[in-house]
Amino acid sequence: MALLEVRGLRAGYERIPVVFGIDVDIEEGEVVALLGANGAGKTTTLRAISGMIPVLSGSVVFDGVPVTNRPAERIARAGLLHVPAGRGVFPTLTVGDTLRLAAALAGISRGDVAQRLAEVEATFPRLAERSDQTAGTLSGGEQQMLALARGLITRPRLLMVDEMSQGLAPTIVAELFRVLDRFTEQGVAVLLVEQFVSQALAIANRAYVLEKGEVSFAGSAADLAADEEFVRGSYLGDAGAPALPAGPVDNALRRSRLAEEVPVSLPPALLRSLQERSRREGLPVAELVRQVVEGSLGEGAPRKPRRRAPAGERRAR
Repeated sequence: MALLEVRGLRAGYERIPVVFGIDVDIEEGEVVALLGANGAGKTTTLRAISGMIPVLSGSVVFDGVPVTNRPAERIARAGLLHVPAGRGVFPTLTVGDTLRLAAALAGISRGDVAQRLAEVEATFPRLAERSDQTAGTLSGGEQQMLALARGLITRPRLLMVDEMSQGLAPTIVAELFRVLDRFTEQGVAVLLVEQFVSQALAIANRAYVLEKGEVSFAGSAADLAADEEFVRGSYLGDAGAPALPAGPVDNALRRSRLAEEVPVSLPPALLRSLQERSRREGLPVAELVRQVVEGSLGEGAPRKPRRRAPAGERRAR
């Protein structure tokens, strides 16, 4: 039996599904990459597995125990830890207090906390130097390290990491990938959602690709990494969808293309307007945002500057 077995998972928001009957397996100590374009259902999958959102149908079994729709804190205490996108650190807590709080929530005895903190400091010497510094004053890369350190102190069986590298410089990303090696050295399995596709595939044993909420590829990470067109398309968003290599799936493999995920900040008033339009027209908010962006940019065509009329002509008007 696999450490994690997901069967027929159907999940979404407000009972509207985003993923449709997907199957995922993760073995002990294995690293699995979960890839796909923005909106394919990667984050939703992780949230459903960890209990952050309800499972509409299907099952999640962790270490032989059904955990479908159990409270998130119970799933975490069982050894399945989810590090969501956005890091989620408490900005007013110091680094040391953040780690001690994580240990307390995990039920670690006081006698073991000092040893666990020493292990974390050995892995994250930069955090050790900032033990008395508040998390909100750390750099983005240091905050991500702190989010991973909270996981390391609990010694999970399975670590799920959502977009670890989002918004970070490549040098910091490389350092974070080296940190993941520390987890795998300790036998921790990792399920990784990542926009740096080539690096994710380099450390993964297997990979899944999601397309519109369904699995379009399941197989060897090395086979997927060998498809140069696929990896290049994941960064550049090639118009031509690359053919995926064969993998052990029952259904015919569909062609899939990964697009780089670009965060977009919207004014609250515009976001509310798009949400209302989404309800009226039945379109995802992400699609409406794409339409707004393409409309404002003329789908990539530069706008011609308006001719400024001479002063005399302006007065005549």
